[in-house]
Amino acid sequence: MSNDDALERNFRVLVVEDSTNLQLLLAAMLHEIPGVDVVAHVTTEEEAIQWLGTASTDLAIVDLELASGTGFGVLKALSEQEGDGLNLKAVVFSNYSNASIRRRCLRMGAQAFFDKSFQIDELLEFVQGEASGKSRRSMV
Repeated sequence: MSNDDALERNFRVLVVEDSTNLQLLLAAMLHEIPGVDVVAHVTTEEEAIQWLGTASTDLAIVDLELASGTGFGVLKALSEQEGDGLNLKAVVFSNYSNASIRRRCLRMGAQAFFDKSFQIDELLEFVQGEASGKSRRSMV
C-alpha cells in the first residue's frame, strides 16, 4: 500500500454487539460520519476474535454481554495480540457501567467506556475524533 492509499483509506470499525437492532442503529449512525466504514458486525466473542485475526480494523466497539462469550474475552484477546503488531483500538459500549467494570475494561486495554443508556453521542464523537486522526485520552 502506498502512502497515498493509506491517506485515502477510511477508518474501519468492527461492531461487536449481540443486539441486531443496536447493530443496525450503530452502523447507520457511524455511516453518517465522513471517512468511517463499518466493516462488520458480529454477535459473539469467537466471531470477534476470528474477525480481528484476519481483517484490518482500526476500532472495535465492544459490548460486554454477547450471544456467546463476553466483551472481556475480546479485550483479553486484543491485549494478547498487541505484541503481534496489531494496531487496533477498542472501546466498550455497554449497560454494565459501574465504576469497577469501567476500571477493569480500561485496565484490559479499552481506550474508553461508554454507557449505552446515555452516551451514544459521546461514542460517536470519539469515533469521529479517531477517524479524523485526533488522538484522545481514555474517557471514563
